[in-house]
Amino acid sequence: MRNTWKLKYEDHSIHVENTMLSDKLYVDGVLQDEHIGLHLSSRLYGKLKNNRGEWEDIKISLSAKCPNTECRIFIGERLIYSTGLQWNM
Repeated sequence: MRNTWKLKYEDHSIHVENTMLSDKLYVDGVLQDEHIGLHLSSRLYGKLKNNRGEWEDIKISLSAKCPNTECRIFIGERLIYSTGLQWNM
């Protein structure tokens, strides 16, 4: 099973791919982090330059929850996306 999440942040595109054997984080089409192997949860890390020219950290938290995988995306200390919030809408 493959899960993908795509979102825009300022002028950047963030793309997260999750399969049974790997997780990948792409920013503007460039692979920034990858976790390979069978796992129930993982963290991916990256960086992007914001509109003010400052570098911001990206943290992706993935966890397997039956029957779906949860994805949370943080920029700096802010949660900007969560599948948990998506289901509650």
